[in-house]
Amino acid sequence: MSASELFERGLQPRGVETVERYVIRGGREGYDRLLLLARASWPDTAALFGRAGLRPGMKCADLGCGGGEVSFEMARLVEPGGSVTGVDMDEVKLGLARDAARARGVTNVEFVATNVNKWDEPDTYDVVYARFLLQHLSEPVSLLRRMWAAVRIGGRLIVEDADFDGWCCHPSNQGFDFFVRSYAEVIRRRGGDHATGRKLYSYFLEAGIATPQIALVQSVFASGDGKELAWSTLDATREAIVAEGVASSDELAAALASLRQFTDDATTIIARPRVFQLWSVREPT
Repeated sequence: MSASELFERGLQPRGVETVERYVIRGGREGYDRLLLLARASWPDTAALFGRAGLRPGMKCADLGCGGGEVSFEMARLVEPGGSVTGVDMDEVKLGLARDAARARGVTNVEFVATNVNKWDEPDTYDVVYARFLLQHLSEPVSLLRRMWAAVRIGGRLIVEDADFDGWCCHPSNQGFDFFVRSYAEVIRRRGGDHATGRKLYSYFLEAGIATPQIALVQSVFASGDGKELAWSTLDATREAIVAEGVASSDELAAALASLRQFTDDATTIIARPRVFQLWSVREPT
């Protein structure tokens, strides 16, 4: 029986262990995918920053910043007088982000290479933010506690994460269905949780974060960057999918071809996953 057949029946091949390792490809290719994600996601994130109260003069941290596109937008919103520190473990992406900062003349942002599982900066920032990061972590509540501790009195903790069960398309497509199933499985095998978004509110409460506010957004696309994200994410996770035994290279290639054709078809639609947005203000005790 093939690995994908085991997966279809809810079974796990022998020798597969749950280990926290990043699922999506890093480096230059990963950077290019993050540019696509940034363009598709920015309208929703911009609205969140408005509701949460991002304003000039704030000192901010952007955890899991990747190529820095959100960091740059935050840096613009907190001018004058504010600054942003982008934190990520991918040195290639951070190098490209620093190049982009120089090219754009952005002077109030810096990028630091750090594993977020070791990040700890109590009482340092007015805003601590993360997007689509916690789903990759085996202990998300631990990071939330440290993020909340890093927020000064009067500051904000802002988090966005996805519930991948919200992906849908019309009409049905084999490649798309393969993508949704395989991503959920490979992220589980590497210690994460594809459904983190819907669990964020309970995670905030467990971490002792006061009075979290919550919103839900979901976008649907017939063309453009947003519609490309399903295919680009499947392509960016193909090494992990094969390495973890979720599917064979041939099965993956067939799914990519099917999803590519579907994405290019102007008569089809793809809805991205539900994105849960939470924020909380640290009040004086």
